[in-house]
Amino acid sequence: MSSTKERVFVTAATGNIGTGVVRSLVKQGIDTTAYVRDEKKSKDLFKEELTTGHLNLVIGDYSSIDVFTKAIKGHTRLFLLFAAHGTKPCSMSQIKESFGRIAFEQGVRQIVDLSSAFVSSYGKKGIIGYMHTAAEEKLWTLADENPEQRSLVVLRPGAFMTNHFMADVHQIKHKSKIVACAPPSSTSTWIDTKDIADCAAVVLSESVEKHDRNVYELGADKLTNEQRAAVFSKVLGKTIKYEQQSMEDFYKTCTGHGMPHSMVYNFAMVASKDICDNATPEISVIIGRPLRTLEDWLKENAKAFQ
Repeated sequence: MSSTKERVFVTAATGNIGTGVVRSLVKQGIDTTAYVRDEKKSKDLFKEELTTGHLNLVIGDYSSIDVFTKAIKGHTRLFLLFAAHGTKPCSMSQIKESFGRIAFEQGVRQIVDLSSAFVSSYGKKGIIGYMHTAAEEKLWTLADENPEQRSLVVLRPGAFMTNHFMADVHQIKHKSKIVACAPPSSTSTWIDTKDIADCAAVVLSESVEKHDRNVYELGADKLTNEQRAAVFSKVLGKTIKYEQQSMEDFYKTCTGHGMPHSMVYNFAMVASKDICDNATPEISVIIGRPLRTLEDWLKENAKAFQ
């Protein structure tokens, strides 16, 4: 893709995934716009990239419709990511539809949407599945209004490895155990956010036609909870056990920490069914390397758990 012909607009650009997308595109010499809320944080984060002449910052958020409408002009691609935590169930689909419509009307040819594997396995069952499924439906409708000029690619990742930085990190550091409500033999399929970012960057930098209307599920490591504990034991050099918590205790603990009912109930559902049917080694043909395992990720982040 020629940087003189294409310009990529990246939302949520300072998050784990957005940062990776921005850096990969700029490294390739592709003109990129990072949509950010905090100008100072962004200038520090992208200090090196800003010296290349290929990165521009736009300050705004998802309520700044006028800012986005003006800024998206002249861009040909959009990476669309909306974090649903703390928002109303309908917010994701409303915002993605609004930003998607504006982008397409302003001449964007390709939208790469970060969705979730919940769409494939649960549909609208569960609040996470509902939000992402409803958002996808609206984006597909927009794309199909003018299929010759509007391309949509959807990424559906499994469980983020970075989720271990939340409740798990404290239990592992101080009690040498992982605690959840799923049985020890229950599986989850994990994905590194670096792999998500790399996949998005490839799609955004190759021809629109190549990836048009593809849905890419992303899952690297399908592990039982006992196997996950074993990975932590191996890397940290101490025994980490898996402990199954009752559904009732799990619910009380999570809601006690401020998580809303619908989100906790959604996570409880996953105890009996993984959000990914299988791992997706085929993504290697897109990113040009194997997906990173949980062990790979943990080796880079071991200090946080010690």
